[in-house]
Amino acid sequence: MLQTKALVFEKKPLAKVHSMLTSQGFRLTGIDESVKYRAPLRDSSTESIYWLEIPVDQNASGPNDAKLGVPSLYGEMRIPRPVKEAAESKLYEIADYLRNIFEKKVAHPPAQKPHNSSMAQDEDEMKRLGKEMESMPTNTELDESGWIPDPIQYESKN
Repeated sequence: MLQTKALVFEKKPLAKVHSMLTSQGFRLTGIDESVKYRAPLRDSSTESIYWLEIPVDQNASGPNDAKLGVPSLYGEMRIPRPVKEAAESKLYEIADYLRNIFEKKVAHPPAQKPHNSSMAQDEDEMKRLGKEMESMPTNTELDESGWIPDPIQYESKN
């Protein structure tokens, strides 16, 4: 058993969990009451294969819901620390993907259009634009350096 809290989360739609796990290299190994997803982890130094297995509770309060169970890691030999670390990293990656799938679906209200007809949407943007403007050369400085200001402003009417 792996000692990680990466996969502690509420129920999610089974189709999304299945899609995400299979895209991460896991294969469905059980059906009905004992649904499990399993992925191989290869230790390059010993050429040994270890298996990361995640049980899925399909009855997490609805027929289309799923909740990941406690993952396990096993193989023929004692599991080396780098393999355990790789498994934990994979579990955190899975948890992050699942979290992001559902956070992106939360609708954020669109940014309100400023009522002042200005370029800056808020005070932070106004400060940023002010700093950009401070570093820009003035028309006089451009003339002195041989550059033509664009757009040309304040032309004399001679």
